Amino acid sequence: MDFQTVSLKIEDHVGILTLNRPDERNAMTVQMAHDFKSAVAAVDTDPRIKVLVLTGAGPAFCAGADLDMLSEWTRKEAAAVQETLRAFYGRFLSLTELTIPTLAAVNGPAIGAGACLAMACDLRIAAAEAIIGFTFIKLGLNPGMGAEHWLSRAVGPSRAMQLLMTGDILSAEEALSLGLLNQVTPRESLSEHAMDLASRIAVQPAMPIRTIKEIVRAAPHNHLSDILRMESERQSRFFKGPNVIEGIHALRENRAARFVDEAFEAKNPPTRETG
Repeated sequence: MDFQTVSLKIEDHVGILTLNRPDERNAMTVQMAHDFKSAVAAVDTDPRIKVLVLTGAGPAFCAGADLDMLSEWTRKEAAAVQETLRAFYGRFLSLTELTIPTLAAVNGPAIGAGACLAMACDLRIAAAEAIIGFTFIKLGLNPGMGAEHWLSRAVGPSRAMQLLMTGDILSAEEALSLGLLNQVTPRESLSEHAMDLASRIAVQPAMPIRTIKEIVRAAPHNHLSDILRMESERQSRFFKGPNVIEGIHALRENRAARFVDEAFEAKNPPTRETG
């Protein structure tokens, strides 16, 4: 599919979705929101893609919302802006509805809503030169794009309030120390490291990977007994497929397992459970 403001390609079961307004530091526009949602929908229906990597073209990951767009919104009625914002954020956060793992390769500044988009991914790797800031307050705004949701889960309510109330910008190393990132790497090897991690996930059987994502996301809102029920229900289905037997043989023979996905996935489509 062709898009105006994003690009999508596939490499060895890894989808690579790139924000593609490099001259504007990949600032978000209404057009990008539409393109992004369409690209995510394409990923969701493509059986070849087992992991999605999200990154930015040029030196920035995403500078947040386009300032010209924000200026236009100041001239509209509050009710109209609210409706526009809910649709705008919802199109970008359609990313969270994917059942496959998502990985943000933060190649440069991730600011405001751009930082939230990175946080909406399941995993995050950043270039050493990248910076991350939830800077809505510096525009005289409370945060959007789920900033309070992502940050309070990642760093706790108190630290989340500090970051959101000050709009402080973090270096990649500071973000790593707070648990906002999984890894920091030199900029020149960011793509390599991101693809390596994505590929190491993509070679695993698809359904257990999706199940891990599902249950990890459900865990904070459920009791241990609920998680055990979910785990045992999913595991019992996997024991009926071919991959457990193959995994046992591979361990006994000290070799890499040769997992299969297609037939088992067709009989056992992914479920969505939030608890």
